[in-house]
Amino acid sequence: MYELVQRSTRCALIVALALGGLVGVAGARESEAPAQDISNVLLTFHLIEADGFADEDPEISDVVTELRKLFNFGGYRLLSTSVFNVGLMVESSGRSTTGNGSQRIIPSDSTTPLTISAVVSSRRSTGSVRARVTLTDETTRPTEGILFASEERPLLEASVTMRDGQRVVLGSLRRTVEEPVLILVVTPRMVP
Repeated sequence: MYELVQRSTRCALIVALALGGLVGVAGARESEAPAQDISNVLLTFHLIEADGFADEDPEISDVVTELRKLFNFGGYRLLSTSVFNVGLMVESSGRSTTGNGSQRIIPSDSTTPLTISAVVSSRRSTGSVRARVTLTDETTRPTEGILFASEERPLLEASVTMRDGQRVVLGSLRRTVEEPVLILVVTPRMVP
């Protein structure tokens, strides 16, 4: 059963990334001014549950419009909003900057803690960042002092290049067959 969930997660992620990239490109704005070096990136993550919800969630109404173009679900509701700042440090080569951050969240209607982690990098003067984002179920993490035969497996792992203000659907996943589909959306705000 775990293999079926893992396989469907991979398929959903690939489809969502392929289509999600289109959503981000459609909303991207090209700047005529030369790009400045980025020193901080404020990442806003929306964890959304897709199911047969009849009511509109006003907090994510703009996101739902785009999600309806990608997925065929009856409704969507916001489970969690996470915002964290990633400070970027210049690497020794001087050509790029990198940084990382993470945040533990507990989605509404759940007692299962999740962790969102991001490793962010930027080439000097490109105006865009590359982020590797991981969503991990805290209940699958090894406990200190206990050995596990299998490695910790993230629920979702994606790498994406983004511009300032571009909303990107990173992927969708279903933890088990009985649980609803979760969708992770990220929006970066870059500070020169």
